[in-house]
Amino acid sequence: MIVPSLHRRHSVPLADLSRLRRQAVRSSAVRIGLALALAATFAALLLTSRTAGAGRAAVFPEGTTTGIVALDMSASISGAIFSRVSTTLRGIVDANQSIGLVMFSDTAYELLPPNSPPTALTAFIPFFQPQRYSGGTPVFGQSPWDMFMGGTRVASGLTMAEQSLRRAGVKHGAILLVSDLDDSSADGPALEQEAVSLRQEHIPVRIVPLFAAPQDKALFAALFGDRSFVDPRVFTHTATRRTQSIAAPLPWALLAFGLLLVTLVGANERWNARLETA
Repeated sequence: MIVPSLHRRHSVPLADLSRLRRQAVRSSAVRIGLALALAATFAALLLTSRTAGAGRAAVFPEGTTTGIVALDMSASISGAIFSRVSTTLRGIVDANQSIGLVMFSDTAYELLPPNSPPTALTAFIPFFQPQRYSGGTPVFGQSPWDMFMGGTRVASGLTMAEQSLRRAGVKHGAILLVSDLDDSSADGPALEQEAVSLRQEHIPVRIVPLFAAPQDKALFAALFGDRSFVDPRVFTHTATRRTQSIAAPLPWALLAFGLLLVTLVGANERWNARLETA
C-alpha cells in the first residue's frame, strides 16, 4: 500500500498502514490545532497592534479615555503664544490620544467632536507655526479664525466642551483649557457656575496657561485648584531637562501575542515538517 502524498514520486510503500491510523489521526489533529492557533494568534496580534503606541497625553489626568481641548482664540492670543499652542497640540498627536476641539473667544464652537482621531489635530497645527522670520521675529500667516477673534469668555469655551462630552456619551473625559486666562470681568458669574457644574459632573479640568498674569492664574487656581495647571514646557526638551509628554504603558499584550506567534511557528516547523529520507 502507498501513503497518499502530493509528491507521489517520493511515496513510501507501506504494508500495514491501518496500524498507523491512530497516529495519523493524531498528527492531523495536531496540524489542524496548530493552524487554528496560528490563525487566532495572528488575528489577535493585528487587533492589538491597532492600539499599540496609543498613550495618554501627559496633560490629561490618568484614566482619561478622551480629552477635549478648549482653545482660546481671543485677540490676545497671537505671536509667540502660538508656539505653546503648537507644542501642546503636537504632544496630544504624538501620544495618539483621542481628542475633541473647541475654540472660543466671545462665543464658542466645536471643531472636532470627542473621540476624534488625534491626527485630525494636525490640520490645525500649521496655523500656529511661523511661516517665516523677520529680524528674528516669527511671522504667522492668516488663519480662518482671524475674524473670529474678540474678547475672552472662558465660560463659553468650557460650557461648549462639557456639552460636547455629554453629547458624545463620554464617561471618563477631561477638558484641557489652553488660554492666557485674561477673562472678561463680565464673565465671572458664568465662569464660577461652570466650574461648579464641572465638579458636579466629575469632569476634570487641566489648564495650560499661555503667559498668564499672576492674578489671572490665582483666579483659576481658586476655581479649579492649584493642581489643575500644566507646565506649558511639558512638550519641550532642553539639554538638562527631559519631560515626558506621553504617558503610556508598555504594550505587554502585543509583546505576548508576538512571542506566542513565534512559538507556534516554531512548533509548526518542528512537528509538521516533511520527513526527509537519506
